[in-house]
Amino acid sequence: MANLKSNYDVVVVGGGMGGLTCGALLAKEGLDILVIERLPSPGGYCSSLRDEGFSFDPAVGILEGCDKGGVVYQTLTELNVEGELELIKLDPANRVVGTDFDISVAAREEGFEDDLKRLSPGEGENIHLFLEECKALYREMALVSKGSLDLMGLGQKLGFMKDFLLKCPRLRKYSGKSAKEVTHSFFTDPKLRAIMHGTAIFLDPGTQASILMNIIGMAANEDIYYPKEGGIQALPDIMVKALERNGSQIALNTTVSRILVEKGRAIGVKLDGGNQIKAKYVVSNIDGKNTFLKLIGEEHLSPKFIKELNTSKIYGSVVSISLGLDMDFRAMGIQLSDLSYCPTNNVDELFSGQPEKSGLMVKLHSLLDSAQAPPGKSTMGIVACFPYNFNNYWKLANDGQKGKEYEALKGGVAGKLIASMEKVVPGLSEHIVYKRIATPITFEQATLNSEGSAMGWYPLPGGKMRSQKTPIKNLYQAGHWTFPGGSVPAVVASGRNAAQLILKETQSLVL
Repeated sequence: MANLKSNYDVVVVGGGMGGLTCGALLAKEGLDILVIERLPSPGGYCSSLRDEGFSFDPAVGILEGCDKGGVVYQTLTELNVEGELELIKLDPANRVVGTDFDISVAAREEGFEDDLKRLSPGEGENIHLFLEECKALYREMALVSKGSLDLMGLGQKLGFMKDFLLKCPRLRKYSGKSAKEVTHSFFTDPKLRAIMHGTAIFLDPGTQASILMNIIGMAANEDIYYPKEGGIQALPDIMVKALERNGSQIALNTTVSRILVEKGRAIGVKLDGGNQIKAKYVVSNIDGKNTFLKLIGEEHLSPKFIKELNTSKIYGSVVSISLGLDMDFRAMGIQLSDLSYCPTNNVDELFSGQPEKSGLMVKLHSLLDSAQAPPGKSTMGIVACFPYNFNNYWKLANDGQKGKEYEALKGGVAGKLIASMEKVVPGLSEHIVYKRIATPITFEQATLNSEGSAMGWYPLPGGKMRSQKTPIKNLYQAGHWTFPGGSVPAVVASGRNAAQLILKETQSLVL
């Protein structure tokens, strides 16, 4: 544990990208910040795994919002570290492979559209209309996601509402519908439906349609990147540098057991072991349920708020397989680093939790950074959506421990997912020299995200995200459990909002 002081201006609980963003921006403004992270490295889901000469990105695998004007680029620029993160633009951003199609999702959107029309010539008009809607919705999303209503004065709020009403018809239309509802309304060809969901195979088809459409629009607008060196871990590592250069610190391998509350106000945190650290403000960048029900305690919350926490739906989780292979993808002529595999054209089956039919997100990132694998070898990451309660909660023992039944079930599911992937890379299983499997149970235990959730609260059609503000005075939230939701640019935006709310509060106290 780092040498910690007894008092800070702000304590940030959780070193994910939302917390790091908030902490680094506040440190730049001269506040004394402590970020506390229970794991040995920062980043949360935006982090890399290194073992036996291989490096993997088990969760987040790409970066968006890095173009000029994007929230990640804007944040790095404000922190004066933009030149320290060298990025590779992915074009094509993705490739969707099925049993009877192979489509590149290129930044040159006309090529994507033409390929889709050749695949399904009878739906040419629908293809064009849908892609145009996605690109327009992406622009609308950029318009309304630049700030938080909590940070706006009355005039700004009126301007925001005017923009939303006059300039964002697609956001209003599609945010109230599910992704599956919209793709099935545009297309009758099952292949087209599978391809559209395959562009974001990690995204449950029951989520808001605007999220899927924004991702497709983002690919068309060329805003998909990957670090040239260091894997996805490069981004949080640079944020830590920015934090420390401005005189603040991060404490790794350190666990917060309690957020201290006095007279309805957050006043600091208590660490495992009993040490207390006082702070003027506390920011929680961790799980929304754990923040309030465990670290705060029900005695400080209203019955209505407690009920909302216990009844709100949580977004699902994934199985993530990291493979080291004695195959040289470069020598084999394989160039594309990211793809999705759809073993069926039935969208429901792709997300049904049946290993043989599950849609797969596949990452070959040693093609982008040769340092991620020993010479002559390659890496492969395979990710598939799976429920937390799969097969009686992954056959955990009664006391919640991972026993032989859990290990057998985990290995069996992974084996079937790898066998499915062999239809794209024949003989894959014969070349595995390293394998690590993470289930929803793994993600829950490692990150403390309830049920191993990949994106916090479920973004239901017509639903809303929680604000950075909380019922506890001087306690704010950041991360994917708050507005605007999941993905790196979204959690960076949440961290920015939390930082600006604190700065606004400190400035009002001075005045």
